Amino acid sequence: MILTQLTSPGPLHLPITLADHSILYLDTLVRVLKGRRLVCKGRWNGQAVYAKLFMGKDAARYARRDADGAQAMGQAGIRTPDLLWHGTFDHQSDQVFGLLYAEVPHAMDAEAAYLQSDDASRCHLLCELVEVLARQHAANLCQTDLHLKNFLLADGLVWAIDGDGIRQQSISLKQSHMQLSELIAKLHVLDQMKMTEMLLQTYLKVRGWTETLPATQVLASAREMKTREVERFVTRKLLRNCSDVSWHRDSQSAQSVTTAGGLHITDLPALEVAMHCGQVLKAGNTCTVVHTQLQDRAVVIKRYNIKHCWHALSRAWRPSRAMSSWQNAHRLRYYGMLTPQPLLMYERRFYGLRGRAYFVSAYSPWPDANTFFQQCRDQDMRQRVIEQLVTLCYQWFLLKISHGDMKTSNLQVTDQGEIVVIDLDSMQQHRRTQMALRAHAKDIRRLLQNWQADTSLYNALVKSFSLVYQDHTPLKLAGISI
Repeated sequence: MILTQLTSPGPLHLPITLADHSILYLDTLVRVLKGRRLVCKGRWNGQAVYAKLFMGKDAARYARRDADGAQAMGQAGIRTPDLLWHGTFDHQSDQVFGLLYAEVPHAMDAEAAYLQSDDASRCHLLCELVEVLARQHAANLCQTDLHLKNFLLADGLVWAIDGDGIRQQSISLKQSHMQLSELIAKLHVLDQMKMTEMLLQTYLKVRGWTETLPATQVLASAREMKTREVERFVTRKLLRNCSDVSWHRDSQSAQSVTTAGGLHITDLPALEVAMHCGQVLKAGNTCTVVHTQLQDRAVVIKRYNIKHCWHALSRAWRPSRAMSSWQNAHRLRYYGMLTPQPLLMYERRFYGLRGRAYFVSAYSPWPDANTFFQQCRDQDMRQRVIEQLVTLCYQWFLLKISHGDMKTSNLQVTDQGEIVVIDLDSMQQHRRTQMALRAHAKDIRRLLQNWQADTSLYNALVKSFSLVYQDHTPLKLAGISI
């Protein structure tokens, strides 16, 4: 087995003889940057370890930087896994630079812990993370790649990992605030609203500072960072080969496939055959929607039709609506919101000019919101769904997102009372506040129109809107009397 040819995480059975003739047994590939870096679990001298293996022309520099960062954190008294061994070894005629770190027992990365925790545990975890960040800054250690996966949680203790991202430098007041904002940007938008003030005070206390910046400014910076991060992901990363998607383009087509979705690169005949064999959910002039099987998986295919030659000409130069659906589905999931998993996007091309386009997503079996409210007699569940609907809208308001078509058929309800959003080709994330405000008010008006005839449900929604929204401006624009 050649290390440079490993491409995806999974089980390994690979013994490696190190320079001191000890044996490193690798049993799991955890992370891979093909041809450059591997992170593996294994055993060395009877001890569980994580091995970082660096290859390629810059391997020595990256390995040295990782080791230096880990040692700097240890010297500053910041809890970090012990570096047990570092050196080089030869593998299949390649020189590999290796670092062996002691495994932290019963640890999970802070992102997983954050997502699995209740509100109280999440609050405690985030305060602990901010304390570690503040201590790093006090020791003149700056994180250049700050995210939750660079911390571990084990037995209630936070460990800092990834020495490669640590730089030893003096950190200005502005840099301190930006780093705190960068950490807060990784949180759910509602947690950002609730916890920024507390996290800022935690940071200031560790640094021994009085208030240096309003929490509103830290929050605004965090939101801006998150928006830029998501925009880079959906406009750049989704349109090239990366760990999340496979991208293929030729003179006749362009397509993007989600790596973890179970599908692979397809062709136009396969898509058309799948549509022909499926159950038609919608047959319109502009689009056709079919529930079918594709590559042995239950999917929904939405084909965006070309109605006539002038329509073809107008669509040829612009990104397709399938591309908009593809990007917006990934956008919502990046923000932690529910939408069927996007699996594949296919555009017909004629030397760069776009034609018919297809968006393929996982099949979602849940009833739409109108069907749910007609059938559900459990008052607690009804109230939960009302709150979920309004909370979803509030998140969109904070993120300047508008859906564009808030019919009940585009809102599904799971058996847990959660909201699944579909039909995303009109969704936008606005840059300008006033445009976002007007579009959001329009979304609210359209949502409430669905239940104007049901006075009880309509009033329950209005009441929930008035309780959840701290800023009533969009509600007033939507015509809701507060």
